[in-house]
Amino acid sequence: MGQFIFDVTDSQQHLWAKSIWTSAYICGIEGVPWHSTARLEGSRLSVLRDIDDSGKLYLPWPIQDQGPLMQFTCSLRPSNKPYSLLLELARGACYNVRSQSDVWHRAGLRLEESFVRSLEQATEQFIEASGCSGTTEAQATHAIEALSLLHTASEELSEAYSAQAISFRKQNEAKLSTLVGATLHCEAGEPKFGPDYASAFNCVAVRMSWGDIETDAGRYDFDRTDEMLGWASALGLRVIGGPLLDFHDRMLPHWLYLIEDNFDAVLDSVNDFVERTVKRYRGRVQIWNCASDLNLPGPIDLTDEQVMRLAVAILQAVRRIDPQTPAIVSFDQPFGEYLAHHRNGISPIHFADALARSGLGLAGIGLELRLGYSGIGTFPRSTLQIGQMLDRWATLGMPILVQVATPADTSPDALARRPTNIISPADEPGDVKQMRCAGAIIRTLLAKQFVHAIIWEGWDDSAPHLLPHAGLVSQSGPRPLLEYFKRIRRDLLT
Repeated sequence: MGQFIFDVTDSQQHLWAKSIWTSAYICGIEGVPWHSTARLEGSRLSVLRDIDDSGKLYLPWPIQDQGPLMQFTCSLRPSNKPYSLLLELARGACYNVRSQSDVWHRAGLRLEESFVRSLEQATEQFIEASGCSGTTEAQATHAIEALSLLHTASEELSEAYSAQAISFRKQNEAKLSTLVGATLHCEAGEPKFGPDYASAFNCVAVRMSWGDIETDAGRYDFDRTDEMLGWASALGLRVIGGPLLDFHDRMLPHWLYLIEDNFDAVLDSVNDFVERTVKRYRGRVQIWNCASDLNLPGPIDLTDEQVMRLAVAILQAVRRIDPQTPAIVSFDQPFGEYLAHHRNGISPIHFADALARSGLGLAGIGLELRLGYSGIGTFPRSTLQIGQMLDRWATLGMPILVQVATPADTSPDALARRPTNIISPADEPGDVKQMRCAGAIIRTLLAKQFVHAIIWEGWDDSAPHLLPHAGLVSQSGPRPLLEYFKRIRRDLLT
């Protein structure tokens, strides 16, 4: 068994709740988390995993003015001798920013003076921390300052990359061909502020989830979906239909418990729904989102083999009935954090790779990036880390659709289908917080040519919706992020 031990200074031991310390995990060389057990006892953080190999520690840590952000160390060997936690986190951040900037600079990226200055100051603070003997408060002070400066440097580096990459794309394309839209829920009816939607987006993602359409076994209600597609057609918007199967609690049909112990019956029911839906909307949908979140432990217990059979069956049904329309499968939590706490979880990138190699006609991959939603989303991370994750997924050689959501409020949301606690990034107004986080991510996505579509997961928080406070329209009207999407549409998109 591999054991990693880290010393924590006295002033940091009670900084966070126990649940945050226990969220620490070890990640292997492939970037896939291993099942880990973490606990804080006194001034020692211990992280154990089943294999005795080197790995990187991942741990959320508060960054000045930003709130908690996921940090990671360089690769470490299991050892009974403790490492200094903050020093190793600073070392990992320093290596990541310096190595990425070197790679991009060699490829032609112009480094801004502000970035070079921030990186120099951060390196000086890291060197000061390294020179302290033992784990001391002085070392922690220098390491914390280094982490803050390195975060600033990483954001400046990402901004420089995004701006220069988008500029390069515009030299070859007068307008970018990237699809940008938002998710609409049929049960909410025709969206409020419809003209605002059309001026901000060139496509729409219409949820056609099994649980919403076949509310009773064998009885299908397509009326609201018909209305939504009619609205999209009138505005000339391209339609992404689905996910047809959303493998989450509250998203599957309520009657499924009657057959959940009979996998063949479940498979037949899913196939029947998919066939009916695709036949009905063939020619009116430009991309089929076949299924989402099958990589996560779901509301019914399935083996890895059954999960794969389910994904393959849905994909085959869509391709059989509508062979001309591209079909994708979506994966939640693309960093794979859930694997650290579920022994039997399926690695998202390995699952996607298996489908891509299957020869079933998969046209692309969807990634669901729900930042700041406790338990059901991705822990807040720097824009640089998000870009690096996307580059890793791009090695599969397939177009990528990214669904993004960040909350604009932390209060309870009675209309959210998937209520959960929100990890607050910083002490600032919610709309500003959402805009700051989302804007940088959207620019990074637009900079990457392999990202063919960007979907904001939520439109109107005053109507039934999926995630708490993710909408571009609140009870009081449009949020600032909607205006940002309008500028993107006007300046960059076809």
